[in-house]
Amino acid sequence: MENKLVKLLGIALIMAMVMVGFVVAYVYYYYTAQIHVSVETPKIQWVQGTDVSASIGTNTTWCQISLNNLEPNATTVYTNALEFTVLNVSTNMKLEIVSITGTSTIIWGIRFYVFQSGGSSSTLSLVDGSSVSIPGTDGSSNPVDQVGYRQSGAPFGYGSMSTPVDSNGFAGTSSVTYIIAIEAYGKDGISTTQTATVELRLIWS
Repeated sequence: MENKLVKLLGIALIMAMVMVGFVVAYVYYYYTAQIHVSVETPKIQWVQGTDVSASIGTNTTWCQISLNNLEPNATTVYTNALEFTVLNVSTNMKLEIVSITGTSTIIWGIRFYVFQSGGSSSTLSLVDGSSVSIPGTDGSSNPVDQVGYRQSGAPFGYGSMSTPVDSNGFAGTSSVTYIIAIEAYGKDGISTTQTATVELRLIWS
């Protein structure tokens, strides 16, 4: 009886060691797999514009901008709010409005327009029906891409009533810089010292 008990204990011990071996091997494989995961090198890079202050992320594919100096019941246009450059390889891309903070307080509608840079200027037709000249473009009157956000009651032309929202996208050309102009309509009763913060992201495929 004692011998049988010893044998059973021995078998149980061996099975336990085998199970521990499997667990250790699994954990080792898990961490080894993690080590070899790499993030794709960005194909697009944000560049500071001249009209607004931007905080650009460490991987240069997202940024935050602060909009102020908006007038109540009036349109403010930032003709060179931001720029971005396509790095090395032509790629399809989209501009995404990730979030907007302060919109409910000061912004009724906002729209972002993307132009290819160049030595000419473009005439941009705004949602409010007026037009404005965008300097430093390739001269095309049609932006290559655009996306926007609006509050309830704002003209439909500003765009979506929720975030995040993506643009339709376009084919970006290698080593070419693009300009982003912004049209923003201030709400009634706001102060020019109030600020809205917009987070943007560039998505490529």
